Amino acid sequence: MLTAAKGLCRIRAHYDEDSRYLFQVLLTATSVVEANIALDLLSKTVPDKALVAAINLREAIQSIPSTPFRMAVDEQTFMRIGGMVKDLAALSCTTPDGYSIVVTTAGNLVLDLIVKHDDEKHFWTPIPRTDDLVDPGLVQHLVESDHLFSGVVDVIKSMGVVFNPTLYLSVDDWHLEYARETIEGLEGLF
Repeated sequence: MLTAAKGLCRIRAHYDEDSRYLFQVLLTATSVVEANIALDLLSKTVPDKALVAAINLREAIQSIPSTPFRMAVDEQTFMRIGGMVKDLAALSCTTPDGYSIVVTTAGNLVLDLIVKHDDEKHFWTPIPRTDDLVDPGLVQHLVESDHLFSGVVDVIKSMGVVFNPTLYLSVDDWHLEYARETIEGLEGLF
C-alpha cells in the first residue's frame, strides 16, 4: 500500500479545480474510450508520473468487485481478520482520518460497501453500474485521504477476495493494453 500512498501524493499535487472532472472521468468511467480521452486531456498539463499513478489507481479501483459478491470467508472470520465491528446488519471499521467503511452482508454475500464521512454517505458501487466503476462523489475523498483507499483494499482483502490489479509503468503501456478496446469504442461512436 506504500505504492498507492505515494501515487495518491502525485495525483494530489495536480488535483485542482481545473483537473478535478477529468481525473474523475479517468478514475471512474467504465468506458475505456472516455477514460482515454480524459487521460489525453490531462496529459497536456499533468506530468507522466502523476498520470501513471492515476492509471494504476483506476486499475486498482476496477479490481474491487461490484456488489453484490461473495466473500471467500464467513462473516465471523471477516470480522476477526478485518477488525470490523457489527452494528445490526452492518459491519464497519474506521480509518485514522475519520472515514467509516461499512459493509452490509447476508452470510458470506456482500450486499453493499459504503463509505461514510461526516454527513456524507456513498455506496462504492453505483446503481446501476453502467457508466461508473465507483461512485464519482468518492473520487475527491479517495484522492485527498491518505487512508481511505488503503482501508477499502484492506477490507476487501480481509474478505478473502483476491486483489491483484494490473499496474503500468508508463502511459504508453496503458494505451497499448487498451488500444483495441479504444478503437472499437470509437468506431461505435461514428
